[in-house]
Amino acid sequence: MMGLHRVIQPVVTMSLLVVTVVFLYGCSKDEDSPYDPNYAERRTVMVYMVAENSLNGNVAADVNEMLEGMRDNALYESDRLVIYLDDVGKPRIYEMNRSTSSQKLSDLTPVKTYDEDVNSASPQQLGSFIAYAKSHYPADSYGLVLWSHASGWIPFSDSSDRRQVAQIGNGSVSNASSSYRRRYSFGLDNEKNTSSKGVGGYEMDIDEMVQVIQEQGGVDFILFDACLMQSVEVAYELRHATQYIVASPAEIPYFGAEYASMVKAMFRKNDYVQQMVSAYYNAYSTLPMRNMYGSVISAIKTSELESFAAYMRPILKVHQETLSQFTSNSTLNYFHYDQWGYYPDAFDIQGVMKRILTESDFNTWKEQLAKIMAVPCMHTPSWYSAYPSSMIPVDDSECSGVSMYIPLEKYSSSYNNAYYQMEWGKFVWKE
Repeated sequence: MMGLHRVIQPVVTMSLLVVTVVFLYGCSKDEDSPYDPNYAERRTVMVYMVAENSLNGNVAADVNEMLEGMRDNALYESDRLVIYLDDVGKPRIYEMNRSTSSQKLSDLTPVKTYDEDVNSASPQQLGSFIAYAKSHYPADSYGLVLWSHASGWIPFSDSSDRRQVAQIGNGSVSNASSSYRRRYSFGLDNEKNTSSKGVGGYEMDIDEMVQVIQEQGGVDFILFDACLMQSVEVAYELRHATQYIVASPAEIPYFGAEYASMVKAMFRKNDYVQQMVSAYYNAYSTLPMRNMYGSVISAIKTSELESFAAYMRPILKVHQETLSQFTSNSTLNYFHYDQWGYYPDAFDIQGVMKRILTESDFNTWKEQLAKIMAVPCMHTPSWYSAYPSSMIPVDDSECSGVSMYIPLEKYSSSYNNAYYQMEWGKFVWKE
């Protein structure tokens, strides 16, 4: 299965980006500090840009926005933005700080350039980058931005299983067993060192992504600048790797985040999650071009997900028969399977519960949902979907900003089988 793309001529959609764990704000601020006390001290934000694909053309614009965002006296001298970039050139790493004077990507000098192309859709390569950033730019707090195509938890439908994840540490392509079956994916490396419009290539399993992030000590937050990543299934997999996930349950336009404001938000001290969601939303509600497409964005607090799963399990068990007949005609849906026969429906979890619960039970359910929402859904009145090539209106009463999968009979058995292998699917639906 191929990952989605960001949306813009002819409406390509993208998905993007990552992961975190525990907050450490050890250093107190000097009373005489000239910097804004609302900003964190000693934070390193790692940006993993998998751009050896059709998103290559947007790399420079996003990095230039990041440079603009770093030029702010509110940031501390110890704050760092560390970027791993794999585009049509050799993979390389850049480091930005408050004093960086470059105004565009072409003026930046890499701190590390790889000798040869690597498979950046390899989880081992992601883990290697996180290890590099943490060892060279240690901090009290870490964030991770995952920038690329993505398809959430959705399994591959490629019957040849050609897209096999590299299993060796340097991320180069290996001849993995032909029986290896991908389940859910982020990132796209086309192995051609080109900006090929095709989306064939290697992608990264979410469970393997989680493993390498945890091995490197986790991160405080993940921002997925990528399509379809704010699903309850993905969040549940990531619950031990990060405290917060900022992402969209829908397709993301080609522009992605507006990083001049997003960078400032990511370095806030205590309210950075709210500020990140607001920065993403504000760009798509006010800025020219972006406001033509709109967005849906939210933030999940992963520490509450196990309690939420335990609450959801009996509800889904009781309503399994009703859900087996569920249709997409009357519920907020972030991907319409019936129109494309491509990816399965991605229903908003609140819209689903609104349909199957009594009004009283639904109101109680919303109280439980609120516990996992670090920032509730922020959305424009509608957003553009390449599938079905139109603006999709958003009903506030149905929008949580988190999608869920329902294992309907109309889907390929590979979807349902993969869902039952996921930790969320096994716990709330199968066991």
